[in-house]
Amino acid sequence: MFSRATLLVLNVVVLAVLLGYAIFPSFSALKESLLWQGDVSLEHYRRVFSSSRYLAAMGNSLLTSLLTVIGAGALGSSLAFLFWRYAFAFKRAFLQLFLLPIGLPPLVGAFSFQLIYGESGFLPRATQWLFGLSEPPFAFEGLWAVLLIHVYSFFVHFFLFVYATLSKTDYALVEAARTFGASRATAFRKILLPLLRPALVSASLITFALSMASFTAPLLFASKMSFLTVEIYNQKIGGEFGIASGLTVLLVLTSMSLLFAFETFGDARVSLSRRATPKDAPTKPLSPFGFLFLLGASLFVSLPILALATMSFSESPASSRGVLPTQWGVANYAKLFGEADFYEPFLNSFSLSLLASAANLLFGVIAGTLIASRQIALRPFANIAFLLPLTIPATALGVNLIATFNKPSFLAFGQTLVGTVWILPLAYFIRHLPYVTRSVSSALSNFDPSLSEAAATLGASPARALWRVAIPIALSAIASGFLFTFISAFGEFPCSVLLYSPDAVPISVAIFSSLRLGEFGVAAAQGVLLLLVVTALTATAQRLFRTNFGQEPFGF
Repeated sequence: MFSRATLLVLNVVVLAVLLGYAIFPSFSALKESLLWQGDVSLEHYRRVFSSSRYLAAMGNSLLTSLLTVIGAGALGSSLAFLFWRYAFAFKRAFLQLFLLPIGLPPLVGAFSFQLIYGESGFLPRATQWLFGLSEPPFAFEGLWAVLLIHVYSFFVHFFLFVYATLSKTDYALVEAARTFGASRATAFRKILLPLLRPALVSASLITFALSMASFTAPLLFASKMSFLTVEIYNQKIGGEFGIASGLTVLLVLTSMSLLFAFETFGDARVSLSRRATPKDAPTKPLSPFGFLFLLGASLFVSLPILALATMSFSESPASSRGVLPTQWGVANYAKLFGEADFYEPFLNSFSLSLLASAANLLFGVIAGTLIASRQIALRPFANIAFLLPLTIPATALGVNLIATFNKPSFLAFGQTLVGTVWILPLAYFIRHLPYVTRSVSSALSNFDPSLSEAAATLGASPARALWRVAIPIALSAIASGFLFTFISAFGEFPCSVLLYSPDAVPISVAIFSSLRLGEFGVAAAQGVLLLLVVTALTATAQRLFRTNFGQEPFGF
């Protein structure tokens, strides 16, 4: 597809970006973890492995991540099968509903769960009122609370990956198996499961990595349980930079090891003979059990959002709140809109996220094309570098960037980025490096090279062949990857709170400031507006690219 000179230049650019921005900043953590009183030593690791608290943090993080994969996989895959196989009213509306958790930033999502399940939340108060109890019957904390938030946040990945695969499956294969006497279970095990394995492995990979690197839910709801990301944060705040760096290295190594296991397991490609025109699965009416499952999943997804909206219109004093607010109004929105610069955090997040996502798009198309065509140099190194941003906690990434760019650096063209608006787009870019890249490489993995050869025969240059032949084939996946990257950056909190400049406060930091000031109604109003903006952007992208967000897998 590319000439040797072009291929060399593209490989140099891709590998330089990976080395300079994904690998190099991470060495600050490794270097710090190996220094003890000015000398190279393993003392920090000895202290980590001799502490029951740190070992418990590693165990809790690993256990929660594995349980998250199981819980999110069960919920998301079941929903995908239900959408694929059954017919029911308002199917498209339900699809949009189940995509909403992607647009709910972690900070806003955790706040919403607190409104529902917290000690003073709707569910405990309703249970207390219903049974005449003197106090709320339970507290939303510990492992099960973190697990519930993680399942809510990450089941969408399984839903999208599995549904995308099922939607492209030729149902004639299943019918043929059934015709030859295979039971439903055998047809599923022999036909569908092998086809679904790459999707399940891909969703498991990203869910496990994001769960291991999760910070907001463990910070707010873990109570006395210790988690790696929170311990890293606490040790950095307490001045124990060596311990924090050692924990960061261990978290990255643990995640990388399991991610490679996922990648190896899912690397096999299943190829079954199919007809030129795949047959869609015939749908059947939804059973009563399926209806109850759909209803329960809809309530699970919508209740936190409804609680957020309810709080945004509540004018009841916090001390007098009952099961539902007693005073309603738009005072929170009036206070928010009454500020002359209320829109600036939204505009800041939009511009910073757009800048980072545009860079991710350009880089992802180039790198994804090289990966799909197997023309990327140093493939093992590139695989490690592409996985690394998924395994580094956002707080650790923020600290690493501070250590790297708090002085003039050749990576910043001789400038100091800390304290400027430019470090946040860089953080967003690094954190979301894999998304567009994997989307493109996945979409082009089965691309027929003869199409490009035909274009070249007709006089098209390699760049024109890529633009007119390969890119249109991968357009849906590119749009999905770009939109997912933009939405994730738009509401990103841990990196933002560490790196933001007072001249450009992101919306997630503005919401956090409202929460710290006790203005929960205003924070809820900001969260509702943020969710509306994300929903509007998603709908616009769907119409612009003529694709259903999530119908194409991201290819992890």
